[in-house]
Amino acid sequence: MVLGFTISNYGILLRLCFYTITMLCIASITLKAQSYGLRFAGQEEIQDNRTSLNLTPEKPLCLNGTVDITFDLSLASSYTTYFGYIFRIIQNEKQNLDLLYEQKSKSFKIIIGERFSKSVIKIDSAQLFDHWNRFRIQIDLKNSTILVYANNKLIIRDQVPFGEGDCFTIFFGGNEFRNFKSKDLPPMNLKDITISEDGKRRYHWPLNELKGTTATDELVGQTASVKNPIWIKSLHNEWKLAKQFTVNGSACVAFDPASETVHVIGSDILYRYSVRSRQGEALPQKNSPPSFLPGNQAIFNPSTGKLYNYYIDQKSISAFDSVSRSWKSETLTPKYTIATEYWQANKFIAGSGSDLYILGGYGQLTYKNSIHRYHFATKKWETIPTKGNVYSPRYLAALGTTPGADTAYLIGGYGSLTGEQMLNPKSTYDLLEYIVKENTFRKLYELPVPKADFAFANSLIIDSKSNRFYGLIFPNQQFKSHLQLIRGSLSKPTYELVGTSIPYQFHDTHSYSDLYFCPTSHQLVAVTLYRNEKNTAAIKNTTDVKLYTISFPPNALEPTPSAEKQSFKTYWLWILAGLVAGGLVLIYARRRRQLESQRPHPNLLSEQSPARGVPVDEPSLASNFVDKPVFRASVYLFGNFQVFDHSGSDITKLFTPLLKELFLLLALNNIGKQRGVPSEKLNEILWPDKSGRDASNNRSVNIAKLRSILEKAGPCSLSKESGYWNILFDFNQIYVDYERYMAIINNKATLTKQTIIELEEITKRGSFLLNTEYYWLDDFKADISNNIINTFLQYADKLNINDDPEFLIQLTNFIFYYDPVNEDAIILKCKSLALMGKHTLAKNAFEKFTRDYKIIYGEDYKQSFSAFMD
Repeated sequence: MVLGFTISNYGILLRLCFYTITMLCIASITLKAQSYGLRFAGQEEIQDNRTSLNLTPEKPLCLNGTVDITFDLSLASSYTTYFGYIFRIIQNEKQNLDLLYEQKSKSFKIIIGERFSKSVIKIDSAQLFDHWNRFRIQIDLKNSTILVYANNKLIIRDQVPFGEGDCFTIFFGGNEFRNFKSKDLPPMNLKDITISEDGKRRYHWPLNELKGTTATDELVGQTASVKNPIWIKSLHNEWKLAKQFTVNGSACVAFDPASETVHVIGSDILYRYSVRSRQGEALPQKNSPPSFLPGNQAIFNPSTGKLYNYYIDQKSISAFDSVSRSWKSETLTPKYTIATEYWQANKFIAGSGSDLYILGGYGQLTYKNSIHRYHFATKKWETIPTKGNVYSPRYLAALGTTPGADTAYLIGGYGSLTGEQMLNPKSTYDLLEYIVKENTFRKLYELPVPKADFAFANSLIIDSKSNRFYGLIFPNQQFKSHLQLIRGSLSKPTYELVGTSIPYQFHDTHSYSDLYFCPTSHQLVAVTLYRNEKNTAAIKNTTDVKLYTISFPPNALEPTPSAEKQSFKTYWLWILAGLVAGGLVLIYARRRRQLESQRPHPNLLSEQSPARGVPVDEPSLASNFVDKPVFRASVYLFGNFQVFDHSGSDITKLFTPLLKELFLLLALNNIGKQRGVPSEKLNEILWPDKSGRDASNNRSVNIAKLRSILEKAGPCSLSKESGYWNILFDFNQIYVDYERYMAIINNKATLTKQTIIELEEITKRGSFLLNTEYYWLDDFKADISNNIINTFLQYADKLNINDDPEFLIQLTNFIFYYDPVNEDAIILKCKSLALMGKHTLAKNAFEKFTRDYKIIYGEDYKQSFSAFMD
């Protein structure tokens, strides 16, 4: 009796300890609320495409006592027609109980058989649309009564012809059940359906699925079927391609938040896309904007309701007249210029809409930190000197404003402290606050330097209520890039990845991306532009436009996406929990031994196993940094060797030095020479000091290890045919930069500006297999350097230096990376700089060339600067 009582008490203590540790575990995990539920396609869709949820697809539910059916409901905004069934409950396949919404009276009605209940449910529109409302239907089967609650308020009390043991078929939305079928339903959102009997929950369908046509109850696994589902979690997780099209000219884009309309300005049309209605229209323009030059930008002024197009270099701005569908210049018409000096500049309209501010930009080898201001009333431009030194020259930054537009936030960018492209340009990750009235910048913080550099799309969405921002980031050193949405804090240097990624072709003077927020339909819109140059007289270029949408707020993709390590407080709680658990286990074990020693039958007791404490695992304190962008499966051989698997994880560390050499030997011969490597050759290169048998054993072991790694990587495999070893890649699913390089240089006859840009982006990472040295690799490296130089020079020979001198300078810079004393390149560079009016830079480039030439060849360069400039 004494032993049983003592053990019981200590058992309680141990259980308490277990629960305490469990709660500490829960408390130490940052839980992220995610949006979920089921959206029903209603009257706006044809009947076959409307949504139906059947909770009883196999057989009816037979119920007793007091039955509660609860669910959360909201009506989806921005639709025209709101009428139809929320649910239809059918008793014994004979009698219906319905909840119906009627748009005319803006009320919910309960229908019992052939009659309406006397009372109706009215919910304020501000609450009903896009906000969850809790409905509770309580049916007393003993007394045949029904109570209906909305948002915890009892509204309807009535009689129903239901009784104990009745069986019910339950539908939400449309249904096709015998004589009760109906396809009338409003566009609505539904989640967290529960069914209880006498206060005990029997079923709970959270409707938190991401895809599929079934929903699972979390309590007993009851499966519900869904037709035409729109899963809300998917809408908050995944960017959807809403529209894609091509317009003539160097297009620009602007957004009207009031009407939630994206305006894309081409040379001959203005394309307007309504996010709410998901419809677009192309309006022919009677004229192109006077400022419509490469590098032009656009902005919508909510205060005046006007769309503007402007060109910073020549202080030109024009407004669109929607009645005449023509552009009217508010300043002097600009003259043609070679290229803007303000690519990717940031902009905003301040305060009451009286002033347009333009910050930063890049052009003519120079990064900017200037601020231009245009006053709409006086139609005057001015340049404002910045105060302080925290705003360094940059472009590819993101800017957003507070609701009153009296404060702007600027984050990130790419530039240099001096503004010169030649002097150590790099990415920056600071968050700056710009007070408009004071014309003052203040640095709030700097994000930790990420493992892989990134830049920002043009706009930042500021959520003042939560003190957070949303922005799009992308690796700006890649042509085949991607945009990734992040959510960050305005007060702490932390951020997290949210939503899936968006494919993005990036070239700084050809690409543009932006981010907008729709306050009514609660969506984010991402826009990407890519300019294709055409060498025809009729059309100089076109722009590919893509619009993507995701529901707001977007869901985080990581369970605990913080840029900081777990706090010391959480760590201390774990230590405390471990000490408490260990102490209780020791006390229990000691007390058990004391009591056992007092028992009259020690021999019997000695056969029993002593109690043992269960060790408590230490929590993982690994850092949860989220600054690594998401990649698809990829292999990078230019620059440092890197391999990413199909989920975007860096698996480079799995390659030991020997496995790395084996992988490269097979991959380069397969891609570059279209042939495998025989076993004997592998043995000779990798195990020259081993006997034939030992070399074969080593080869077999390492082939097996490499095959295991390749399985993790995804769409690549290792095979052997006719004694030759090969690595086979599925290039539709895995990106290998060396393969793209080979495709470009093997088709020199069909070189285009786009393929040259792609080759630039590939080689930007660095020279081929940087910091990797094998004797057999020298021939590959030499061939690659020669091919790259020849490809760039061959394409440069096709160009007229007057057409695009800035692009020619970019080409020569990449040639100098591989051959710093290439004479053809220095001539092209100096002539291009002189044509752009940069004579000092041309002379500096020539002097650097002559210094490098003397260091390499030990003699002076024979020609003078003036000689080859003629």
